[in-house]
Amino acid sequence: MKSIERRHTPYTKLKAYLDEIDMNQVELGAIINKSKSAINQKLNGTGGDFSLSEVRKICLTLGISSDEFFVEQGVSKAKQIA
Repeated sequence: MKSIERRHTPYTKLKAYLDEIDMNQVELGAIINKSKSAINQKLNGTGGDFSLSEVRKICLTLGISSDEFFVEQGVSKAKQIA
């Protein structure tokens, strides 16, 4: 079985949320002006990561938190505890 080379951790929580709200990758791509292929690679960790401006546009459009969908678990909370 061929191993998939990932450049970053896949966005599994965001993918599940998109499925929950019936938004496809083409629609997400329209928010940040990216192709379906580019969105697929970003979501699955095989391409580049989302830029800060892309994260901002997605979060504002969908009304979601960047901490919940884009930041590694524990990163924001660790800062608050310190």
